[in-house]
Amino acid sequence: MKATFIKALVLPIAAFVLASAGAVATDKSSVSKADDVLITGYIHQTTPTSCDAQQVDCDVSGSAPCMFGSNTVWRKANPSAAQPCALPLYKN
Repeated sequence: MKATFIKALVLPIAAFVLASAGAVATDKSSVSKADDVLITGYIHQTTPTSCDAQQVDCDVSGSAPCMFGSNTVWRKANPSAAQPCALPLYKN
């Protein structure tokens, strides 16, 4: 009787311990969701005043310019400006 009771108690406890260890090991609460988001950048493929949208992994601050292929990626400053895509984006 005593052995059956111990066996019936050990399996749920072991399952709880493994589930808790798995939950702690896969915790991503310290990672920001914003880090995984692509932003819309713009490249000049045809003329300097054209803005072709591209989804890129760039940021508004940094030191190295963000590139899409061989093109520098820009962000829109003002759609009505003469050159609407003139603000640079940078690598993350």
